[in-house]
Amino acid sequence: MVLTNPDELTWTDTTDFVVVGYGGAGVSAALQAAEDGLKVIAIDSFAGGGATAMNGGIFYAGGGTAVQQELGIQDTADDMYNYLKLEVGDVVKPETLRRFCDGSVEDFNWLMKHGVKFGNTYYPHKTFYPPSGYFLYHSDSGLAATYAAQTPSVPRGHKYWHVANNQATGFGVYLTEPLQKKAQSLGVTFWPRTEARRLIMSATGEVLGVAVLRMPEGSAHTEKYIEAQETARTLLQKLPSSMPGFAKFEAKAERYWEQAKRLQEAYGQWHFIRASKGVCLSAGGFIWNRKMLQANAPKYVSNMAMGSPGGDNGSGIMLGWSVGGATAMMERVSSWRFINPPAQWPKGLLVNAQGKRFVNEELYGAAIGREMNEHHGGRGYIILDRTLYRQSWKSAVWENLFPFMRLPLILALLLQTKKGKTLGVLAKKIGVSEENLRASVKRYNESAQGYAPDEFGKSAKECHPILEGPFYAVDVSANSKLFPCSAMTVGGLRVNEETGQVLREDGSSIIGLYAAGRTAIGLPSNLYVSGLSAADCVFSGRRAARHASAAEV
Repeated sequence: MVLTNPDELTWTDTTDFVVVGYGGAGVSAALQAAEDGLKVIAIDSFAGGGATAMNGGIFYAGGGTAVQQELGIQDTADDMYNYLKLEVGDVVKPETLRRFCDGSVEDFNWLMKHGVKFGNTYYPHKTFYPPSGYFLYHSDSGLAATYAAQTPSVPRGHKYWHVANNQATGFGVYLTEPLQKKAQSLGVTFWPRTEARRLIMSATGEVLGVAVLRMPEGSAHTEKYIEAQETARTLLQKLPSSMPGFAKFEAKAERYWEQAKRLQEAYGQWHFIRASKGVCLSAGGFIWNRKMLQANAPKYVSNMAMGSPGGDNGSGIMLGWSVGGATAMMERVSSWRFINPPAQWPKGLLVNAQGKRFVNEELYGAAIGREMNEHHGGRGYIILDRTLYRQSWKSAVWENLFPFMRLPLILALLLQTKKGKTLGVLAKKIGVSEENLRASVKRYNESAQGYAPDEFGKSAKECHPILEGPFYAVDVSANSKLFPCSAMTVGGLRVNEETGQVLREDGSSIIGLYAAGRTAIGLPSNLYVSGLSAADCVFSGRRAARHASAAEV
């Protein structure tokens, strides 16, 4: 919608700053803007929280956080920067990464000031998620020898404090809810069940506001709309999207989405919100939009979608694109092939569909997942000997694991593992080249026995010779039905890294339009580590708000 004169439209609402999507990035933007004195309206298609509220509750921070200091863990912004530049690459400018690291402690303190609590027990071992009762751990590849040789190994994965429980997800509410509460106390107006349909622009290309469709509060039709939405979301969470039977739940959910859409079209009320300081798009990525995923990142369609079911549908990205915003890295997906726990699996070797080893098994799951999906067709088998296999079972049964970690592990060992008396028999059972498998194991054993350095740089202590049969192959492919490989998109709108404004193809900034979180290109757009997306949401949301509050009207 383009206006020759802003006054030609009857604006139903007027504010300074509008936030579209009220998850981690959105609430950070709204709260910062309110602190800076702006009048803010935040909208969300659902009840708020987004993918951030549904995640595992990890926040990546360093440089000497209060928790690190309390535990006597030495860290500096320089060390954090030197590590993250290995992960982030060139997806953001060095000075942007520098600002993120230099400001990490301040972001951490800002969260605590507004009611976010962090635990202070340290788990020093490699794992993709800390056991119950632990709140600080190595949430990246820092313990791997290839990284430790370049920068100190420092735990930076901070988990929000909570009473112990066995749930798999949803710990992110310990970030979003305190921030929402504080934002409300500062006057932020929140409209749930409200969908941004289009941006409103001036003839000169400035974003003036946004047109939204809002379900009226207290209406019986709204109650039916909410029931349809939440039923659809519940159905999509019944099974991982990679498992047999998910398609039936997806089809049933689609009927509820259609019901919600009909109610919205019939009873939703149009609001035209004038935003004098700008609009911030923070509506997540597009992992739940399967058509958009197929078009942009087809290698990852078989991965399990993570994020907000029904949300993370690309709507924020498409809104920005509709007014000339440039997108980039839309093919980029963070796909997590976690193989630790159990601690024994990374001591084996991971081979592809040709029987060739292809990665350092001790790396963080996103590094393994990207290599497997991008270059090996999403196929992977962990090769174990009798000792590692038996120890894996002991770990699966007796270790302090959350149920969401234990069950897939046991199912994989029971139902996705092939056994062979010899490597030749095993190769035939999993359909790989016997010659390649034998050669891969031979080279690996030479490293494990100290005769040669590991070809992928794995730590010597993590290399276990595969000598004693029978031998086992655990299928950990991306399309695994029982041991799913979860994923989220990390491409999106290009932004001015100084301001957070959305960029056009020619590199110019769209005045009045910002993007944050997974709607935008950010720190996790190269190689994700646990907690980095949440940290980037806070960083980018606050960046957008700060610029908007300082911008001239």
